[in-house]
Amino acid sequence: MSICEVEQGRCIGCGRTETEITEWRDYPEAKRLAIMNRLDEEAAAGGWFASDAFATPVSRSAGNPDA
Repeated sequence: MSICEVEQGRCIGCGRTETEITEWRDYPEAKRLAIMNRLDEEAAAGGWFASDAFATPVSRSAGNPDA
């Protein structure tokens, strides 16, 4: 379907790596199932996102865009 959106090397929806996304169709079923199991385990442990991935963004000063 090609709907993955990658940030920090992983899809923000399914969690697969860029390599896994690219090579997915070539993987045997056993490897795809192993990846899906790993993703389930990561999700159960809180996901793969960085601890501050959903932190409130710091607002920038209107007068200084680099602030």
